[in-house]
Amino acid sequence: MKLAGLRKFIGENIGSVTKNVLPGTALSAGFGMLAGGPTAGLTYAATDVLGSLPATMLGRYAARNVKNPGVRNAIEGVANVGGSIAGSVLGAELLSGGQQQQIAQQIEQRSVVNDMPLASQIAELSPGTQYQTTGLPSSQPFEDLLSQMPRSSWMQYLSPEDQAMLQGAINLRA
Repeated sequence: MKLAGLRKFIGENIGSVTKNVLPGTALSAGFGMLAGGPTAGLTYAATDVLGSLPATMLGRYAARNVKNPGVRNAIEGVANVGGSIAGSVLGAELLSGGQQQQIAQQIEQRSVVNDMPLASQIAELSPGTQYQTTGLPSSQPFEDLLSQMPRSSWMQYLSPEDQAMLQGAINLRA
């Protein structure tokens, strides 16, 4: 019974809700085209419609029993703007390809700006991040110290707890 009422409500209101949503969609498409060309404009327009149309319809449905028209319009407007923002975030994610693609693009740009080979730029970063490892102290001396067999006399200066901790580290590495 409720599903039939919801379908009837949607059928009665889809035209006016679409008219309310389209100006925002046109703005999203226009700014998207200015920022990234036709593909970005179409992506932002599509995601704006996918976000704001159902959100605005839901806002109108939620406010259907509110007597004050100003409050009804405010609820619907907030839903429209919220859906439009969510659509823009989705559109940006679709266009950017995710964080890993952005990191790869930024590394490539840094390589061009610094006039360095891409391989050396990648070698200076921690994998999957922009964290530069150049100039950090190496853990190699500590690893060499741990791997010395038989253990030199330096172990005698450690507390039993520290000796047990180092022994655990050695066992984990073996």
